[in-house]
Amino acid sequence: MNIMKTILDYLSGETRTAALSRAVFSLVSVLIIWQILTATIVMNRMLLVPPAEVLDAFIGEIRSGEMRRNAWATCLAVGVSFPLSVIVGVLIGMFLASSRALSLIGGPMLSALNSVPIIALAPLFIAWLGLGFSSKFVLVMLVAVFPVVVTTEAGLRATDKNLLETARSFNATHIQTFTTVSLPYALPYIVSGIRVAWARALVGIVVAEFFGSFAGFGYAVMAAGQTFDTATLLAYVIVLGAMGLIGSMIFQWLEERLAPWRKE
Repeated sequence: MNIMKTILDYLSGETRTAALSRAVFSLVSVLIIWQILTATIVMNRMLLVPPAEVLDAFIGEIRSGEMRRNAWATCLAVGVSFPLSVIVGVLIGMFLASSRALSLIGGPMLSALNSVPIIALAPLFIAWLGLGFSSKFVLVMLVAVFPVVVTTEAGLRATDKNLLETARSFNATHIQTFTTVSLPYALPYIVSGIRVAWARALVGIVVAEFFGSFAGFGYAVMAAGQTFDTATLLAYVIVLGAMGLIGSMIFQWLEERLAPWRKE
C-alpha cells in the first residue's frame, strides 16, 4: 500500500520526469488494455486489431509513401487555415469586447452561426468551392474560429477592474492599458480557446476530407473504412490523436510561458 502511494505521489509531481512518467504510464496502460481486449473479448478483426498489426500498417503506409502524401495534404490545409482562424477570432473577440452595444448586436448572430452544424454542411461547401484545398480551408476556418472569439471576448471582459483603474490613475493611454493590462489578463482565456479550436480544426479537416479530397488523413480513414482495413484506419486515427495531443501540449506550454502567474 505504501509503495502504491509513493508511486501515485511521484506521478502527481510537477517535474518534467514525473510528466514523462505519466505519459509513459498512460501509453503502456492503453496498450495493455488494447491487447487484452483483442485477445479475449473483441475477436472480430474487422472491429479491432492488436496494436502490433496497427504498427505494421503504419510502417507500411510510410514505406509506400501514402503517409507522407496524406500528411502533406492535411497539414497544408490546417497549417494555413488554423492560424488565420486564430487571428480572425482574436480580432472579432477584441471588437466585440470593445463595446457592449457591439457585443449585444453581434453576439446573438455569432451564437446562431456557432449553433449551425457546419460540419453537416460540408457537402454544400464542396459544391460551392469544389474538391481540394478551398473547401477544406473554409470549413476548418468556420469550425475553429468561434471558440477563439468567445474566449477572447470573455477574457477581455473579465479583466480585473482594479487593475484597469490603477493603469488609468497613472495616466496610461487606452492602448497602453490594453497592451499591459487587458491583453495579458486575457491571454490564458485566449490560449484555452485556441486549444479547443485546435481540436475542432482536426475534426473539421477530417470531415472535409471525407467528402471533398483525394488525399489527406480523412480521405485515408474513409478509404480504409470502405475496404474494412481496420489496422490502417486505426493507424491514421492514432496519428490524428497524436496531432491533437501534441498541439494541446504546445498550447499549454505557451500559456505557461505567456501567463506564468496562473501557476502561482
